Amino acid sequence: MNPVPVVRVGLHELDLPAPAPAVHHPAVRADARTDAVRGWLVGVSDGRRWGWWGPVGAAVAQQVPALVAAAFPRLPAEADPAGFGRRVRRATRHAHTGLLALVVGALELALWDLAGQRAGLPVWRLLAPAAATDRVPAYATCFGVRGGPARVSTAMDAIADAYAVQKWNAALLGPDLIGAATGFVRRHGPGRLAVDFHGAWPPERVAAACAPLAGGLAWVEEPYHPDEVDRGRPGEFGAAHAAGEHCYGVADTAQLRAGAVDVWQPDAVFCGGLMSLLAIVRAAAGAGARCAPHGGGLLPALHLAAIGERIDAVELHLLLEPRRCAHLADPPVPGPGGPFDAHPGALPVPAAPGWGGELSPQLGTNLEVVDV
Repeated sequence: MNPVPVVRVGLHELDLPAPAPAVHHPAVRADARTDAVRGWLVGVSDGRRWGWWGPVGAAVAQQVPALVAAAFPRLPAEADPAGFGRRVRRATRHAHTGLLALVVGALELALWDLAGQRAGLPVWRLLAPAAATDRVPAYATCFGVRGGPARVSTAMDAIADAYAVQKWNAALLGPDLIGAATGFVRRHGPGRLAVDFHGAWPPERVAAACAPLAGGLAWVEEPYHPDEVDRGRPGEFGAAHAAGEHCYGVADTAQLRAGAVDVWQPDAVFCGGLMSLLAIVRAAAGAGARCAPHGGGLLPALHLAAIGERIDAVELHLLLEPRRCAHLADPPVPGPGGPFDAHPGALPVPAAPGWGGELSPQLGTNLEVVDV
C-alpha cells in the first residue's frame, strides 16, 4: 500500500463514564465496574484525520515522545504501515522488548487505523480484497466475576450457552471453588474450561491444582513464568499448554517451540503491532500450534482472522473488553440486539473504517490532543 503522511503524533487522555451494564453478557452484568474509564489514546495524524490506538497506561504514554523523536527526527514524514513497526523498533536498540515494545505496538496500530480512516476501509480490507469468513470464533475470559460456588456455577453454565471455551483465574481451582469447576466439567464435558495461572505459580503446584480436572481442561495458561516457558514438557499438566502473550516479537517464539507450547497467545500491542502479530501467527501455524491471541490486541487479531490467517479463536474479556472499546462510537464487541446475538460465541468481521470506526461522541467534537 502507499505510504501514509505523518504530520502529527499526539496523545489524548481518556476520562469516560463506565460502559452501561447492559452491554455486558447477562451472566456478568452484576460484576460490571462502575468507575470511569481512564488511560491514554495514542494518535497519528496526516494533518486532516487521526488514527488512534488505546487505551494504554500512563507508563506507555510517557515513553511515546522520545521514541517518536528517535524514529522521526523531523515531521512531516511518510510512513509505510507495513514497515512502520520495524522502523520505530530499530530507532533505538532497546525498543524490541518490554515497555518500549508496547509503545511501538500502540504507534503502529494507530498508523494502521489512520490508513483505514483515509481509505474509508477496515484495516483487514487494506490487506486482502475480501474476507475469508463473516464471523470469528471467540472464547470468553471471566476474570472479575465474584461470588461463591453457587453464583460461579450459575455464571459458568450461562456463559457455556454461548462460548465453546471459557477461561477463569486459578482461584477457580482453590478449595472454595473447585467443586464448581469439577461440576462444570461433569455437566458440559471436557475441553470447555481453561485456567490461567499468569506465570505466578511454581509448575509443580500448577500440576497439583489441575490434577482433579486431568483430561477435562481446554488448556492451562501460563503455568510457567514467561522467562521459563522453554522448560515445558508435553502433557505435564494433563491439558494443552498455552502461553505467548509476553512474546515481544517473532524471535521470542523460540521459547514457545522449545517448551512445546500447544496454544500460542500473542498480543498485537505487546509484540509491536500488526505486522509482528502476523509473523507470530504464521510461526504458530508453522510449528503446528493453535493460535488464540491475547485479548489486549483483540481488534488486530479479529482483522487478521477475517482474512483467513490461522487464528483458532480470539479472546473476549467479558468484563474488560467493553471498557477497552469505550472510546469507540460503535464498538465491535457483543451488545444487546447486535449481530453477536445471531451467532453466539463469535464476533462479526469489522466493517467500519480503521480498527473500529469513529470515536465516541462522548469525547467531544474538538478532541484535546497533546502533541509529542
